[in-house]
Amino acid sequence: MTTEQPRVRRGLACALTGVLIVAGLLATGAGAAADVAEPHATAVLSATPSYDGIVAAWPGDKDKDPAHAVTSMAGVECWQMSQDPLNRYLYVDVATNAKPSGSRYANVTLTYYDAASTTMRVEYDGTGSAFQASSPAILDGTGAWRTQTIQLDAIRFLNATNNADFRVNVSPVSGVVPPVCFSEVAVTFSDVPRLSLTNKSLLLTTDDPVLELGTLASSVDYALTADDGTQLRTGTLAPDADGKASLDVSDLGLGYFGIAFEGDVLGERLERHASFGVITPTPSGALDDASFFGISSHFGHYGAAEDGLMESLADIGYGHIRGDVNWELIEKKKDVYSFSGYSFDSKSAQALSLGMQPMGVVAYRNPLYDGGVTPSTPEGLAAFGRFAAATAAEYGPEIDDFNIYNEFNGTGFNNGACGITASCYVDMLKAVYGPMHAANPDVNVMGPITSGIVPDWNEEFFEKGGIDYIDTFAFNVYGYALHGQNTPPEDTLLVSALPALVDRVDQEDGDRDIPVWITENGWPTHAVGSTPAQQAEDLVRASILVMDAGVDEYTWYSALDDGTDPNEREHNFGIFMRPDESALGVSPKPAAVAASVLIRQLTGKKLQAREDVGSDAIYSYPYTGDGATSRVLWAPDGAAALVTGTGPLTLTDHLGRTTTFTPPVAGTTVDLDGEPVYLSGPVTSVAATNDAPQLSLAKTNVVSQPAPATVTMDRSAVKGPHTSLRISAAGAEDARMAVKEGVLTGSVELPPTSALGARAARATIIDSGRGPNGGTVLALLRARTETVEPYAVSAQPRILSDGARRDYVLDVAVTNNASVAAAPGALHYLIGGAEGEAPAETEIPPGGTVDFRLDAGDPVLFALVPYRIGVGESDAGLAGTAAFSPITRTGDADAAPIDLAALGSWVSSKGSRTGADDVSGRLTVTYDDTGLNLDARVVDEAHFGARDAATMWQTDSIQFATYDRSPSAPGGQSVEIGAALLDSGAAVQTFIAPRGQTAGTTPGATADIVRDESARTTHYVVQLPWASLGFDGPPAEPFAMSFLVNDDDRGIAAGDSRDGFLQWASGIGTTPKNPRLFRDAQLIG
Repeated sequence: MTTEQPRVRRGLACALTGVLIVAGLLATGAGAAADVAEPHATAVLSATPSYDGIVAAWPGDKDKDPAHAVTSMAGVECWQMSQDPLNRYLYVDVATNAKPSGSRYANVTLTYYDAASTTMRVEYDGTGSAFQASSPAILDGTGAWRTQTIQLDAIRFLNATNNADFRVNVSPVSGVVPPVCFSEVAVTFSDVPRLSLTNKSLLLTTDDPVLELGTLASSVDYALTADDGTQLRTGTLAPDADGKASLDVSDLGLGYFGIAFEGDVLGERLERHASFGVITPTPSGALDDASFFGISSHFGHYGAAEDGLMESLADIGYGHIRGDVNWELIEKKKDVYSFSGYSFDSKSAQALSLGMQPMGVVAYRNPLYDGGVTPSTPEGLAAFGRFAAATAAEYGPEIDDFNIYNEFNGTGFNNGACGITASCYVDMLKAVYGPMHAANPDVNVMGPITSGIVPDWNEEFFEKGGIDYIDTFAFNVYGYALHGQNTPPEDTLLVSALPALVDRVDQEDGDRDIPVWITENGWPTHAVGSTPAQQAEDLVRASILVMDAGVDEYTWYSALDDGTDPNEREHNFGIFMRPDESALGVSPKPAAVAASVLIRQLTGKKLQAREDVGSDAIYSYPYTGDGATSRVLWAPDGAAALVTGTGPLTLTDHLGRTTTFTPPVAGTTVDLDGEPVYLSGPVTSVAATNDAPQLSLAKTNVVSQPAPATVTMDRSAVKGPHTSLRISAAGAEDARMAVKEGVLTGSVELPPTSALGARAARATIIDSGRGPNGGTVLALLRARTETVEPYAVSAQPRILSDGARRDYVLDVAVTNNASVAAAPGALHYLIGGAEGEAPAETEIPPGGTVDFRLDAGDPVLFALVPYRIGVGESDAGLAGTAAFSPITRTGDADAAPIDLAALGSWVSSKGSRTGADDVSGRLTVTYDDTGLNLDARVVDEAHFGARDAATMWQTDSIQFATYDRSPSAPGGQSVEIGAALLDSGAAVQTFIAPRGQTAGTTPGATADIVRDESARTTHYVVQLPWASLGFDGPPAEPFAMSFLVNDDDRGIAAGDSRDGFLQWASGIGTTPKNPRLFRDAQLIG
């Protein structure tokens, strides 16, 4: 456990939506754990390091000299991580005799100066990889000495981690290695985890619904929760002499659940959280070559976790699994192919043994041909064709499906000299199609595997005869952020463009009847992406829409998260989360359970066309099989349907929970929202209704407090004798209402939840009278509320200036979210390295806010300043970073420049930065009444400009962006503009336009850009009118901005020629754009 915790809730919500690491500080223990209480190996890191059980330690990769890393922080000598010299890692080589025989776990305790808000992990020599990664440990940037322990599972420790047993990897902040400083390392070994679930996967089946636990604790307390965070049951486990315990969860039924568990280990109370699912065994017929459902994975990338992942994917029922067949890793000598040592070989064999059909991506480049870029010369294409043919021969006839390249139409994977055109791709197809069919006549050559549905590119593909050289038309398509965060499937190309493309393929293929496959589609769950709950909804809805469009096979991207950074999109596409100290195997997100339910509902069935239920707001798709018709229904914006039937009906939600009811003659009202439901049984009609009962909750509800809900029902049209109604909701006492003519209301109190975020509430109206309708379900209602902390905390950096002096403050607002007045107590804060306390008012009324102004001292201008704020004794708080970036009037003598060499960070694209002479510079941003003025003096050893304005970012240029509010504030407007000295002259181009404008030449902007070849400098003077940035005039409130310099030292004729870019702030150089990574700025004077 960290010696100091930020006051931010880490409740069961974390278990249900992400990854939580709670690392323990080792201390002397007793009893069964006493043999692992003392460290087996230690290192004191100073100018003269001392080792006990450790052979050596060293910083960095290239620079291994401790003398370049040693410093003193708060009076303690330590080794500091740094950007220059590049010391990102701390390597440790443990002595062989320090590791007890048979030890599976190593607990690495790190004492460090907490210099930045970031994460660190230990990458170690494990049984699955020489760089197997631990769970991330969270650093809060407290500016104090702290200690954390990180557990390593399945260790090997044979010096395979660059001649060490492990290394500590500190994550960069905006591309810059933060100055975290390590003073001590201690390693303790054991054959039992400290406190962990040990299942290979936490997606359980009803054949064996048991959670397995390993621990050094003598007893473990646990609590099980539903997917909404409401408590199901609690208990205590007593591990056996081997530290093992089991927990049977068969009583929970099907669905998605959470578990919180804790125990005393070596003097520390360790707390753990995990999520798990329970599904039925794989249905017959799901694992079939003709399956519609596929999943994409990265074979060989997941170490010891991969076996559990593969088995769970088969349990879900995925019939296809996609992975790379990477040319350069297989052909290392010309025309010599070594498939057996490559991960596709072993993992495709495992997939086949589990019943899944592998799909290979034959792709990329080889240093033996065409200079190591994507092949395009006759020699390179011929070699690629031979490799593709060898692949088809090696894996046929068991494996026939092969993508030819991946996203050839973009520069992310294609760096070939020919370019990214369809014509170039057809040349590649011609080189592989014949040889592959000669090697395996049954091979399925799949193309064009484009990124997106690109009409002009596809048109050229058809015109060049590309369809004659494929057996399946396949492509990747995304849309998760097409219209903002979590763009719903209904608003993406899956609806607006996919049906037309399927029709076009059908027109072009003659009598070949070429199938259409989607090889990648998904919704990531990073911080500015979808929530895990939304991802589950999106998976089901997208699958149905794609099937309805005529697609023959649909591959979801991807199986497992590729990393643990919650802010990084590429780390969070999976339907499973990576192992951590809570769960040593993979654990499911809700989407994994939703996929299993979907596959069980549709396997062996045929989807019918969308039916008209009287409202476009409701999506209703019948599917038939075994002589019966079922339906999948949803309403993204909410709606109600009236369902009638001739017998008992079953409503199954997207996580597998079922409700059986028999509708009365007048029908049962079923509320619909973004969560799909499946309706089966003798349904006679489904019709939209506006005359439906309503379940209502407050917009927000405080965590761990009951949630009052109201049910309203209009019975004014009911004639004759009345009965009584009962309102039922899980975990709540039933409410009974005597029925009278008119509008009836009743209330129930829903149980508290420990999960922050959106909560789906459900209630049932039942006729509880004694007549023929007694017990009949009249309505199945749904509503949503947002579960929030008792206090909401926001912070805004601000510069106070009276012309003579400046003060730097952090304005903090604390809002009482509760329905009653509350006294939060004092505000505790840390800004940079300064701690303080501010007294609060005695009480804050319901919904009221109290404001604080905290002194931020004398911060480094334009740099990130970490802060932490805690509210009284509650769990509420806020941790983040702020920047103080003064923008003075043009002509003011005290205008401060941004030194890109000191405050910038380098992000590599296809090259490197050798130092300040390669690329650096100073940026001064000033303003006047007409707009912002940029003056950037860029040092650049070479200048190229062979692009047009729209593609200037591919060569030497600058990019600048603004966001019209604080970076952390949602709902703002982001604008991005670039400037470059092109071969055609100076240009200013808007890439992301403000509302009401369009991308293109920036209206009203001027640019004076001069290149001095003798000095190797480019001087940019750019004036941007306020309107071009989306402002009416000089903004009175703080806003946010970001800047970068694109560096091209190669001058490649086409495509992205950059070595990389040097950025101040972040959020514009990569996609998706992220204003949360911009930095605060404020006009002064």
